[in-house]
Amino acid sequence: MSRQTLSRLKAPQLAAGFPINLETLGLAAHGPPAQQPPGQASGTTTPHAAQGFSLSETAAKFARRENIGHPFALRILPGQKSKEFPIRISICPRHTFSFYHLKYLGPFDHPLIDKMIHFYTQEKRTKPLWCYVHGFSATDGSNSVVRQSSERAVRAALFKALNAAGYDSHGRSLDGSKQNLHGTIRVTVLEPKAIMRKLDFEKLVGYLSGFVSDIVPRLSSSSPKPSHGRGERRQRTNSVDSVNKDRQ
Repeated sequence: MSRQTLSRLKAPQLAAGFPINLETLGLAAHGPPAQQPPGQASGTTTPHAAQGFSLSETAAKFARRENIGHPFALRILPGQKSKEFPIRISICPRHTFSFYHLKYLGPFDHPLIDKMIHFYTQEKRTKPLWCYVHGFSATDGSNSVVRQSSERAVRAALFKALNAAGYDSHGRSLDGSKQNLHGTIRVTVLEPKAIMRKLDFEKLVGYLSGFVSDIVPRLSSSSPKPSHGRGERRQRTNSVDSVNKDRQ
């Protein structure tokens, strides 16, 4: 092969006048994240790039209709010991999309958007409580096998803690004597390798049980609020009609 042919086969180079906008992609280097004061509950474990994410028009309409929030609506519970247990527990009284599904939800309609809408419609109809366990490898560079194994272990511990509190894995009361839990719980595994290597399962269940006792009063609800004002508008209309009848 001639030298001229080899030169034509070189990988294309990015023109100097057209730099990649790392800010838009959410990949710009901002340095190490600031340390969060212990006990602060206003933080979130959603990555910065996801917080700037926008839903497609189809997904946004569906989210408004079904009252499903973005993952950044989740808030971290205070009092967590990340050094002893490398996980982060966050909750929201609303249902929220899974962080893993954002790639199917926008900003343009994905070919699988209809499948996602069907999936979340079924989840909304059948599960009062949504539980996510997400493992991230940014801290310890764990591979997918370790990450998924840690997710399964933490998910099993979370469900066991819910069972001990009298609820099934979907937030329903086991004996019917309590209000169902409604909303979202997400447990983020910050160091999957540590979870799999040295963390005792029963100790993890006990740790999660302590937070479940705090989660229960926050997410207990006999019935979810109207999704986006339809019920409220209907109530206001009925009240106005009753007032007019009284005046007549």
